[in-house]
Amino acid sequence: MRAATIAAPIPFMKRFKWLLVAIGVVVVLAVGVLVAGLSLPEQHQFVRTLKSAQKPEAVFKVLTDVTGFPRWNRNLQAVQIIAPVEGHEATRQTFNNGMVMTIVTSESVRPTRLVRTMIDSGGPFSGSWTYDIKANAAGCDVVLTENGRYPNPLFRVMARIFGLTKYADEHLQDLSTKLGEEAEIK
Repeated sequence: MRAATIAAPIPFMKRFKWLLVAIGVVVVLAVGVLVAGLSLPEQHQFVRTLKSAQKPEAVFKVLTDVTGFPRWNRNLQAVQIIAPVEGHEATRQTFNNGMVMTIVTSESVRPTRLVRTMIDSGGPFSGSWTYDIKANAAGCDVVLTENGRYPNPLFRVMARIFGLTKYADEHLQDLSTKLGEEAEIK
């Protein structure tokens, strides 16, 4: 009959070597993400267009009812009207992920143009959304232009991974649903 063998414990130095390898991999990945983020531009601009069968006035009415946004915008939890900033309508918007932003309506030309600017500084991003609502024979085009800035290289990488237009596209899809339409976004 064979005697039972007891496995010898892994020597300390061997375990330590694997720990150092794991730490090294994490450091290399972190440096890679940092270098990638630093190589990406801090500022960006993109344009997305929603085709709508609605008249510009109907779209403008929905977009200017900011306290109603949480009822139809999947990413918003709450919108609170706050004191005007330099004479412009201002809101504090709380997103489902807990992020809070102060947004100022810096330009409003009924029913064709609306500019909303994030005025918080020090956050992961800043910028503005400009809505140009252009009438056409079928209704209107809602042209949404984002002028944004990601000062943190990590957030630049994350925005590229998850899609720079993700939130704008979701916003326009939700707007289309609110208007009772199927979203056609370009």
